[in-house]
Amino acid sequence: MRGDWATSPVQGSSQWWPLLRNLRRRGPWSLLVVVHGHSGGVIPAVLVQALDALAKQRPAPVWVQALTAEPVDLPPGERLLVVPLLLTPGSHARFDLPALRNRLRAAGHEVVLLPFLGAWPVWLEHLRTLVAAVGCGSVLHHPLRSGVADRYLQAVAQRLERPLISDWPVDGAPGGPLPLALAPNRITAQLEDAGFDAPALLERPATRDLVFTLLRNLP
Repeated sequence: MRGDWATSPVQGSSQWWPLLRNLRRRGPWSLLVVVHGHSGGVIPAVLVQALDALAKQRPAPVWVQALTAEPVDLPPGERLLVVPLLLTPGSHARFDLPALRNRLRAAGHEVVLLPFLGAWPVWLEHLRTLVAAVGCGSVLHHPLRSGVADRYLQAVAQRLERPLISDWPVDGAPGGPLPLALAPNRITAQLEDAGFDAPALLERPATRDLVFTLLRNLP
């Protein structure tokens, strides 16, 4: 893995949400980056490396909250941008994130909860470019409950011009799908066990650089 991180600018995040322009006028905000995490609160190494590098370039603190871990111990009275590095509107995005926001506000912090990463227009455009470049026939994601997630998956499938699937028949499959996973997990392990080259998204330099630069450029 490359040891340096992107420093070239991307399109400003303030063009997506006018809210961010207003926040920027108030100076730098601390980031609380929310990730899924592994069992026991373990954060994958690729995320640890990215966020450690990010903290060195941001003018305000950066913390990471794994949803599988106990709440991060924060100084009192922080101004927090909560940034969910979640790719689909599953139960974590729909229920855990609002609960986290409410808990932080009850603890006396000023909190702005940003949309989950999978809803960012620049992310979806990057994903569209990636699936075309890789040449995959489908995108493999974790199973999700029906409802909001179904509508999201249908919209993304239309944008990517690829089916989004949660059940991949390994035996006899003509090729491996693109795993919709930021860090190595069960999906990437399944594909690698089947003999496919299936790096997680943050193991791909272009994706890693994009996410890093987006986070660095937040207010």
